[in-house]
Amino acid sequence: MVRITSLNSMSLAKVLSLMYLCFAIVFSPLILFMVSMDGIGLTEGVFVTVFFIVFYGIAGAVAGFLIGTIYNIVAKQVGGIEIDTETV
Repeated sequence: MVRITSLNSMSLAKVLSLMYLCFAIVFSPLILFMVSMDGIGLTEGVFVTVFFIVFYGIAGAVAGFLIGTIYNIVAKQVGGIEIDTETV
């Protein structure tokens, strides 16, 4: 049994930022399609899509930092998450 008692908030912020960025890139064609259905021109549609991708990357970083910080505060009170591990 291993217990996670703290997380590096900046490390978690980097990981979640990249994960959110990947999700945004995967779903960007759908966003571009939805924006184009709204009657917005191609230039504006591309701008909205790029903004969406950048915003999701930044939101992932902020969320990761906050989650890591909150986890560290809570883990001090309750002892953290216990995980069973196995050496293979």
